[in-house]
Amino acid sequence: MLIDQAFQVIWLLLAKLIVGIRPVLPIVCALIAWGFVAIVAWNLFHTARHSIAAVRKLHRIPCDRCRYASYDYRLKCSLHPSEAFSEQAIQCQDFEVSDASYPSTVTATNA
Repeated sequence: MLIDQAFQVIWLLLAKLIVGIRPVLPIVCALIAWGFVAIVAWNLFHTARHSIAAVRKLHRIPCDRCRYASYDYRLKCSLHPSEAFSEQAIQCQDFEVSDASYPSTVTATNA
């Protein structure tokens, strides 16, 4: 009996609350929707900014212009094969500019 009365009181309070917030409900829903749109836009902006930074970092890898790059998947670099074409190769001390302008000419001269 006491539990039933408690549920009835809670139900009555919820009904009054819903009737009370009905006039401001469209505004609240609009704010929630625009907040969701803002969060999605911010995430897209942050992802694009992070992706551009990552691509810029990868473009600093000098291996494609190096004299010692072989362009063969079995041995990418004759001096540092484990670091070749990775972020570790950005500060390579043995980097020398290749005379060839295309990778295919480097492969043909090394064969």
